[in-house]
Amino acid sequence: MLRALSTLYPTILSIFGFKKSYNFILFFIFAGGLFGFTLSRLEYLSIGTRYAAGSAPGEWFHQHSGHERIGITLHLACILPCSILVVFQFIPAIRHAAPLFHRVNGYLIMILFLISNAGALMISRHAFGGSLLTQTGTGLLVLLTTFSLALAYYNICRLQIDQHRAWMLRTMVYMGSIVTIRPLMEILTRVIQRLGAAYYVVWSCEKIDFTWRMYQVPVEYLLLAYPSCSNASSSSPAAAQGGGPAVDSVAIVKADMDAPDPAQIGANLQLSFGVALWLAMFMHIAGVEIYLRLTPREGQRLRMVSYERQKRAGFKEPGRAGLVVEKVGDAEPWVPDG
Repeated sequence: MLRALSTLYPTILSIFGFKKSYNFILFFIFAGGLFGFTLSRLEYLSIGTRYAAGSAPGEWFHQHSGHERIGITLHLACILPCSILVVFQFIPAIRHAAPLFHRVNGYLIMILFLISNAGALMISRHAFGGSLLTQTGTGLLVLLTTFSLALAYYNICRLQIDQHRAWMLRTMVYMGSIVTIRPLMEILTRVIQRLGAAYYVVWSCEKIDFTWRMYQVPVEYLLLAYPSCSNASSSSPAAAQGGGPAVDSVAIVKADMDAPDPAQIGANLQLSFGVALWLAMFMHIAGVEIYLRLTPREGQRLRMVSYERQKRAGFKEPGRAGLVVEKVGDAEPWVPDG
């Protein structure tokens, strides 16, 4: 058995085109995780049914209509196929055997990714409660990925392959933080649940009413659970008669993952999402920089490839045509090997 595995593993490496074992292991873990996560979310392309049922309690209240419905549709319709296509960009065998596919696929990925970022911004005001923590984190993630993608594109246009690799890795690792958010949320929701102090968030009464109806909770008990929703200042006929929540009132919702109230479950997820987003971004930003620092030989090899291609293309400074460190820092001028 062990002998069979020892011969099978090099064969797998050869098929995928990997020369170093650790690169294949990292690809299998991170690209495989992204691929699997994306496949599990393809059902969400059915926005009005699968996504509505699978989203966190309270999310569908804002996203079921208007520009946020357009935003979530754009985001999912673009980021899901983008996440599948990007896996093929990091398979060496495909890059070497089908460079035209690699190039066309790269352009398609960039277009899908930028549109998905626009969709994410459209829903960021209310996504998972829309707290400033969440909005800032979402905006920063969009900014980081867009900026790094632009630098990756600039460097490939200048045939600076080593920097293209570095910035594309950063872009995709930043993007992959959305996968890491999920297990972090699972941990954080339980941490919040077990902390001694209770945590609360503010929801509009309309949102609570919508969520209760969506999860088929008897709404006749809503005003008992949230008395502030009977605000007499409302112009709602239902509220004036005591039959529904006030349209302009809010209520304090306790974050409780084990509660039968879907609003309390949604409040718990809302609190954990913002923290998970920032933790995931930190982990991925630090992780990709560590990887790049630990693979200087690959960077040097690709810089030599850049040098040869730029030299054939007639660039004035072959090896330094793109955005390299000596152009913006105080590094010593790069000298090609040999």
